[in-house]
Amino acid sequence: MAKQFKWTNKSVVDFADGNPPVEVMESRARELALKAMDTGWHGPPYDPLALAESLGMRIEARGDITDARTVPIEGGGLVLEYNPMRPRGRLRFSIAHEVAHFLFPDCADEIRNRGVKDERKPDNWQLEVLCNIGAAELLMPHGSFAELAKEKLSIDSVMRLRKEFDVSVEACLIRLVKLSRSSCAAFGASKHADGQYRIDYVIPASGWECPVSVGQHVPEQSAVTDANAIGYVAKGDETWSAGWPVRVECVGLAPYPGGLAPRVVGLLLAAGRTDYRVPEITEVTGSALQPRGAGLRIIAHVIPDTHRMWGGGGFAAQVRRKYPAVWSKFKSQTSDLHKAPLLGEVYTGTISDEVTVAHMVAQRGIGPSPTQRLQYAALSQCLKEVRSIARKRDATVHMPRIGTGHGGATWDVVRELIIQELVDEGVPTTVYDLPSRE
Repeated sequence: MAKQFKWTNKSVVDFADGNPPVEVMESRARELALKAMDTGWHGPPYDPLALAESLGMRIEARGDITDARTVPIEGGGLVLEYNPMRPRGRLRFSIAHEVAHFLFPDCADEIRNRGVKDERKPDNWQLEVLCNIGAAELLMPHGSFAELAKEKLSIDSVMRLRKEFDVSVEACLIRLVKLSRSSCAAFGASKHADGQYRIDYVIPASGWECPVSVGQHVPEQSAVTDANAIGYVAKGDETWSAGWPVRVECVGLAPYPGGLAPRVVGLLLAAGRTDYRVPEITEVTGSALQPRGAGLRIIAHVIPDTHRMWGGGGFAAQVRRKYPAVWSKFKSQTSDLHKAPLLGEVYTGTISDEVTVAHMVAQRGIGPSPTQRLQYAALSQCLKEVRSIARKRDATVHMPRIGTGHGGATWDVVRELIIQELVDEGVPTTVYDLPSRE
């Protein structure tokens, strides 16, 4: 087994606060994207400049810098400088990379400059790795490009699709792996001081435990060593990690700032049989008010951030009418105390010894609206709480197709949030679609 990699860059260590840095970056970038989508940021293409401006960063175009950089200014604040003469795809990635720097608490302590070597900090590559991963999440955010899940996974498809969608190779690669339901992983590798390529990050498909780990040396005869120039593609059937057979497909990219040897990113595709079982939502036709199966069950649904009576023909109104005691308890927790429910909160009520209802406060206001009422960031927070409740009770979760009525949300985004926060975390989840009226 590979020795556990120790992250040493101070910015990274402080940022991760004892947690896996790659997972923390993915989570923070995803949260940032969800909050931006809640306020109208949309795509594709998703505009990283607009995202930077929404964060209060000042934007300046300059022709005398390599790609982009973040510069602290006197009195506080940041300026994002970029070179508009760079190729569009590379420029979008560079800007998204700088936005990812914004997620670090110490981002204003010094100039973050892609393309400039800093001899004082030999472990700065760790910071760059995380910002590349954050940039990928921002360019192809949660719930986007769901149609790509049907693509056959290969480095050739990555190279073709990144041109079609005008995104970086890394962003396209990571997104395809996250959409995949097979035993695969995205990886990044670079040549270190010992002259050997080592793994800088591994992002596996949902629910799969990849046997390759950060810090592990790449076999000397690997295809990785053949992707030794920018744009070079290499493939090979190899054996990694104590006899693990793997298909490696990769491409050389520009080195880290100040580096000489190209980075390599690519796919690890399990060549043999694995014990991987694809985690999936169970989607059925029926009513979530009649949750299927035995054992303890939780009916989860979305409610607005108001204590006004749930009216109309939505699911919340059906809950109120069918289970008045559940509504009475919610009323006692909110309006009777003159307390409006807050976005991200979860309230529970009891239907029977086996069935509990979880009211997820993830909608801003009620009724028809020209703008989206469902708040993705709040829904993500609510689903985490529902997951905690389900685990404590060893319960399954049941819900209607939430957020797509008056909430006005995109089901692809909501569905991926449910998979991420519940299904991939081992909580069996069933989504109910009402029968067609035809």
